[in-house]
Amino acid sequence: PRPGYDPTSAIVPYIHRAGTEGAQLVVFPEYVLGHIAVPGDETKRISAAAAEQQIYVIVGCWEDFSDGEYANTILLFDRSGKIAGKYRKTHAAVDHFEGNPPWSKPPAGKEREWFIANDPEWTMQKGTSLPVFEFDFAKIGIMTCYDGWFPEPARVLSLKGAELIVWVNGRGGAVEDFIVKSIMFQSHVGMITTNQAYGSGTMIAEPTHILQRTPDKTEAYITATINLKRIRAMRANSRNFQQRRPDLYSPLIEPMEAE
Repeated sequence: PRPGYDPTSAIVPYIHRAGTEGAQLVVFPEYVLGHIAVPGDETKRISAAAAEQQIYVIVGCWEDFSDGEYANTILLFDRSGKIAGKYRKTHAAVDHFEGNPPWSKPPAGKEREWFIANDPEWTMQKGTSLPVFEFDFAKIGIMTCYDGWFPEPARVLSLKGAELIVWVNGRGGAVEDFIVKSIMFQSHVGMITTNQAYGSGTMIAEPTHILQRTPDKTEAYITATINLKRIRAMRANSRNFQQRRPDLYSPLIEPMEAE
């Protein structure tokens, strides 16, 4: 956290802008609120803006717990400003590692403060579920950054009824449109992606095409209307939903063995 900096100062104006323009949902990047208590001063300001505009808000933070632990959490605010749900990142994206196979162990001899500053996902509390949230206009699933590099989370969310998947990111590289397109094609969902301004690849998309996307590496705001009626018809009449072969898919839930 930066002393004296209020992270909501960059967020609340966009909530008001989206609300006055008639949007139903406004989505922000991963951990833009920094390390915060939930609830806390930051969430109160977002709650007030969401309630004033009667709009859903999805925003990321490092959620700090009273015991010193923390999680990479996506907060969902409903139209009344209530925190209506949380999604905690399930797949840890780590850069420093030891072990064979690679990525299997954190580097030895490091203190907790080192991990928080350099590789916080080694020590964060990972999420244990892939929930689907029922908004008054759609069923929503959430993925956070590295979660989207695995095919299983998006598929599970779709099979659990998600009509729209929100993929929240906070990285320097672009969000991959080929991943977005493959998820939408195979799982019949609309998608919203977000990223930090120094990255790129914020998109609003339907299964057949990308509706809007931001310019590269700049702070931007985009809007689009997703045709949920068409997505629901596609899901109801899907060949590959009806012709799935779950009897063949058991290896998906087995751990990989080191070669």
